[in-house]
Amino acid sequence: MIRWWIYALQLAELLVSSLVHVLYGLYIFSTAVAGDLSQALTDRFFKPNANIEVKNEDPSGTNVDDLPPIVLVHGIFGFGKGKLGGFSYFAGAEKKDERVLVPDLGSLTGIYDRARELFYYLKGGQVDYGEEHSKAYGHSQFGRIYEQGKH
Repeated sequence: MIRWWIYALQLAELLVSSLVHVLYGLYIFSTAVAGDLSQALTDRFFKPNANIEVKNEDPSGTNVDDLPPIVLVHGIFGFGKGKLGGFSYFAGAEKKDERVLVPDLGSLTGIYDRARELFYYLKGGQVDYGEEHSKAYGHSQFGRIYEQGKH
């Protein structure tokens, strides 16, 4: 009888913990979507009337083309540029600076596969996961083709 009581408590704890995690995940997701939606609507309907021109007098001579790119990589269940109906995973950061790159890597792939995809996204070519790795994990050796690298 005590054993069944312990199992019931463990099951209840598991259910409560799962519910808390799911609700917290939905809260994070909904606030991100609401923020993106709010920004998209604000940008569409409330455009500023003032045209302000800022003169850039940089004495050091730094050129924007000389600066390295900023690569933002999403985590698990994330998405890249152009996915989820135009919503931005990074709150529109890729729209604020032309150097910001947001690759669309696999949402549920392992670190090794994501690193390979990111390399070929930046340098160009066909993603090669390696023969040994692809046999060990049961997927094809070659993946997406990036005609031209981003950096």
